[in-house]
Amino acid sequence: MRKLILLILLSNCFNPIILSQNTEQLLAKVIDAETLEPLSYATVRIKNSDQGIVTDYNGEFRIPIHYKDAIILITSIGYEAKEVSLNKINLDGLNIIKLKTQIEALDPVFISVKNKVKSTEVNPEEIVKKSRELSAKEIVLKAIGKIPNNLSDKAHSYIGYYRDYQLINNKFINLNEGIIETFDEGISTSFLEDNGVSSVIYSFGQNKNFTIDPSLTKAYDGVTKYIKHSQILPRGGNDYTILNIHNPIRNHNINTFSYVYRMDKDFPELHQFRKDKIIFLNNEPLIIIKFKKAKPHDNSLYGLKTGRNDNIDYVQGSLYISIVDYAIHRFNYKVHPPKSKKPLYNVSLEYARQNNKMYLNYITFNNSFEIGAKYVLKEEKVEFDKAEQAFYITFNNTKANLDMRTIILKNFRFKFKGKSLKTTNIDKESGRVFKIKVESYDGSLIDINTENIKELSYKLKRIKDVIGREIYQHETVKGNQFREFFVQRVNENKSLSDSLNIMAKNRPIKESVLNDFLEKNQYWINTPLMDKMYRNKKD
Repeated sequence: MRKLILLILLSNCFNPIILSQNTEQLLAKVIDAETLEPLSYATVRIKNSDQGIVTDYNGEFRIPIHYKDAIILITSIGYEAKEVSLNKINLDGLNIIKLKTQIEALDPVFISVKNKVKSTEVNPEEIVKKSRELSAKEIVLKAIGKIPNNLSDKAHSYIGYYRDYQLINNKFINLNEGIIETFDEGISTSFLEDNGVSSVIYSFGQNKNFTIDPSLTKAYDGVTKYIKHSQILPRGGNDYTILNIHNPIRNHNINTFSYVYRMDKDFPELHQFRKDKIIFLNNEPLIIIKFKKAKPHDNSLYGLKTGRNDNIDYVQGSLYISIVDYAIHRFNYKVHPPKSKKPLYNVSLEYARQNNKMYLNYITFNNSFEIGAKYVLKEEKVEFDKAEQAFYITFNNTKANLDMRTIILKNFRFKFKGKSLKTTNIDKESGRVFKIKVESYDGSLIDINTENIKELSYKLKRIKDVIGREIYQHETVKGNQFREFFVQRVNENKSLSDSLNIMAKNRPIKESVLNDFLEKNQYWINTPLMDKMYRNKKD
């Protein structure tokens, strides 16, 4: 039991400011019609336009209310496309949209794929049969070899929604988000060159509707904050730069991350490949190639680098490759540390066809991390109000709210003159001040004063904050750092204007100068849905 040393009368309480989420948006979730599982990273386009958004990991997305009379087209690899009229959906709750699996081409005779010369029609049955003649590795080699042809070699830009955050106990922490436009001079240039790829920021900030914990944002130093078995090399740059370095399609001819390294040279030799099933996207047949790491390797690189025990890390991943022109549509790469089922890091990205070229649709990269918490949750002061027969306990938890599921009577114990006091009720006075009503078991009035204060003791146990840190415990916080970018529009044949302020690749994004944005109403922040009332709504 802890001894109360000083008695302080209750003075005032703290009232937190709560911001409401933007209600001027339509909310929806895309799920599999059969399994009812969310469809991560499905593409949502405003019909007859280049405008759109990509659903997040939970299959959820937002669309501004001024699109309420539009029709959206939803596509996802392996599923039938679906049109939805926004004027027929619920404006208040979360709308559930179901997609059906596309087992075979809806048009079993012909599909049309454009190339530089002309439109060509191909028979799906013939190209599927032809693909069976090639080994999985041969298909991968063809796909990698055709990257310079399938990606644009001309100046273009893609603009979309970017966010980075930590995910701890399935809670979003330190959510930063904004709208970024990246200008790419073409596949023949290098991402690392300033004249090859440049980005500009139109909006960026921290979302205060979500938990903010500055202790989790410190830089990786390998001691107090680290990635177990791995490291992110310091030349990686800011989070958006780090995210784009982990795109082995765009960076096919430079070192990227363990164990891909150079996509065009190292990746095919370091992995074992096998053919999986054939699925369809808009009647175009894609073959899924699954792979695992074949042998250890070490090399210099720019992105995430694993430790020396390479031979015991477990790698799994997949490529979705068109068997029409061998364009890579999707790339997934996951590494597990030794004897663990939780990924050490995970890269997932997708390219989409626009006219005759493939352009980035989304990219997400997350890595696990551990941080030694200097902050310890504990009580800051304990006060007793004789008139109310109640204790007021103030916690020092100013960085994250307390987990209210742990604020229960049995976790607060008080003794006075060797006898236990009965806790009868708990009221929340503010974010970190709680009022605990007590009474003696014999019904007598509790009379605590400066002379007998030393005969009072108390014990607080199993109280936690929303991040999961338990009171008095010096525990290591474990979580995942996410960086994600979802393209909303691709602008072909667009170059960087001299009037724009360019983001420095090696400086924090928040230090970038924001640019004026005349088309701001056409793009939007796709903030994660955090209100449980939406998640519990039935179809």
